[in-house]
Amino acid sequence: MKQLTLIASAVTIASALMTGSAFAEDSKAEGGMELPKAVADLGIPGAHVDKKFDTGLDGINGWVISVENDTNVIYTTEDGTHAFVGMILGEGGENLTQAHMEEHMENSPLAGMPGRAGASQANNGYSDEDEAKAMELIRDAPFYVEEGSGDQVIYVIFDTQCGYCQRMYQASRSVLDEVTIRWVPVGYLGEQSLRQAAQIADSDTPADTMALFEQGGGVTVAPSTEAMDLVSQNSQLAQQAGITATPTTIYEDANGEAQIRRGALRAAEIRSL
Repeated sequence: MKQLTLIASAVTIASALMTGSAFAEDSKAEGGMELPKAVADLGIPGAHVDKKFDTGLDGINGWVISVENDTNVIYTTEDGTHAFVGMILGEGGENLTQAHMEEHMENSPLAGMPGRAGASQANNGYSDEDEAKAMELIRDAPFYVEEGSGDQVIYVIFDTQCGYCQRMYQASRSVLDEVTIRWVPVGYLGEQSLRQAAQIADSDTPADTMALFEQGGGVTVAPSTEAMDLVSQNSQLAQQAGITATPTTIYEDANGEAQIRRGALRAAEIRSL
């Protein structure tokens, strides 16, 4: 279990700002607003604040922070010394993080760039060789949840704590008769992600358990060691494939060439793959 925790800790930092690496360099915000201390201390080059917003929650501030081509919502304590990324649920199971993303990220300067929902696959940061390698690795993922009945098969790397993954999951409901989706769960956003992904792997009806998590629900049964190992292997394979953000979609086009799309795809985009 210690190894799994270390893996989770490592990928949490990498995925917290939807970027693949962190370096001890100049950590001041490039824009006019200073980074919260917990983020600044990571020393991620190019990290800057797009927006700070009121979450409506006592003692919790919200931030839209960008690094190169990727943008994400994070939360900090009032003094900025502690930061966290993930889903905040409100009364009645309302997904507050999803609401914050929809309200505060659309005006981000990077809203139309690769890595964001609806972005094109051009300049996705992967070479043809990278995409072919990623397809080869992800096809060997030890566990995935298959849905749909279409001839086109796509693989989606997802995290149960990722708001964009929830958005793509909901969008996919209307196209399952046209594509086959193999959801590959990873534990990028901490121990909770690992546990929930493992609970999906343990389930006799994994698609139903996945749906429960994507709707903000939970499972009380502790995951097995075997299931935790499967998810750990998924996470390591995705990292080897160069996939550091979720959701990421991998598929073969009409010419049989591997393609990677970053960000939450809309129903029409899934249909057109």
